[in-house]
Amino acid sequence: MEALVIHAPGDLRVESYETAELGPDQLQVRVRCGGICGSDLHYYQHGGFGTIRIKEPMVLGHEVAGMIEAVGANVTAYKPGERIAISPSRPCGACSFCQQGLQNHCLDMRYYGSAMRTPHVQGA
Repeated sequence: MEALVIHAPGDLRVESYETAELGPDQLQVRVRCGGICGSDLHYYQHGGFGTIRIKEPMVLGHEVAGMIEAVGANVTAYKPGERIAISPSRPCGACSFCQQGLQNHCLDMRYYGSAMRTPHVQGA
């Protein structure tokens, strides 16, 4: 696939990006549109925000929507061809809040297209 990758302030590149093998509980989505978030602008203009800085190339995009192209073997609630919006948050699934079904309170939340961790969490 092609992805928008930021390397440094003012340095955006469209690059080929290899995607991981589709897992049994995953969806493969062809991204059709994406929003530009304030954090994206800060990465582009300043290399980050607050104390967060780009330390390695990172695929941008955490506010995206598209069409399902394939579903994993265990997926039954979705089918190819459906349109879908993607939540930018990736709860850990293991903390006490996630185990209670309160993923929005996750103690180890990750966000697509975020340089808050190293290695960075690649975007969509």
